[in-house]
Amino acid sequence: MLVSRLRSKLQEDLVGLYMRLNGFFVSGFIVHSPVHGQNKTELDALALRLPFSSQPEREIGPDPLLELSTNHTDLVLCEVKSKGKKLRFNPALTDDPNAIGTVLRWSGLFEDSEVMSLSNTLRTALAMPDQTGTMAPTVAGPRGIRIRGFLFSPERTTRRGNQPWFLTGPEIMGYIWRCLCPQKPRQSCATTYDFQLWGAHEPIVRYFKSVGSTGPGDADALYAFVERD
Repeated sequence: MLVSRLRSKLQEDLVGLYMRLNGFFVSGFIVHSPVHGQNKTELDALALRLPFSSQPEREIGPDPLLELSTNHTDLVLCEVKSKGKKLRFNPALTDDPNAIGTVLRWSGLFEDSEVMSLSNTLRTALAMPDQTGTMAPTVAGPRGIRIRGFLFSPERTTRRGNQPWFLTGPEIMGYIWRCLCPQKPRQSCATTYDFQLWGAHEPIVRYFKSVGSTGPGDADALYAFVERD
């Protein structure tokens, strides 16, 4: 059985692939601490999507769940939560506006004079997510930029009515499956290629290619495949 640390890494890589397929540039990010040997926090993923991102040859658009728009540049702070972990953002982000300020400043999207005000507003939004589960925390920034917080829980299969907005395993894996395993050949997009081109995502891509038309499966099926492979 895969150890917990490797399962967590697979979940983070799965989310990274999902965001990439939705047109985002994806990076990890560490908020440094002045204390030797420590850091304030780290993001599972920081994702940026420009408004006119498009890949029509793939014949599948962005996931409607993300409500993407050509009117916005989206900067997304991504947190991945295993089943059993609370669906909330890292306290370092909700308690310390300077930590969020570091993230916003690094993104290069905002002037210094804009960072502190946006940090305070975003911190509040992340600390008090919508408990009806209808929308992700979102802050409107200048120049059409939206700053959003996405929670992901690949091991959870459903969302209860009293939980904040998050993406479930079936939603994440279903979208990836539709991208990688079309039911019929695409006119301008071959789906057979060297899997190593996917880099760190190679094991996950191999899993989806292995299930083919049978459906996306779930997180446990992904763990079992990677353990056998």
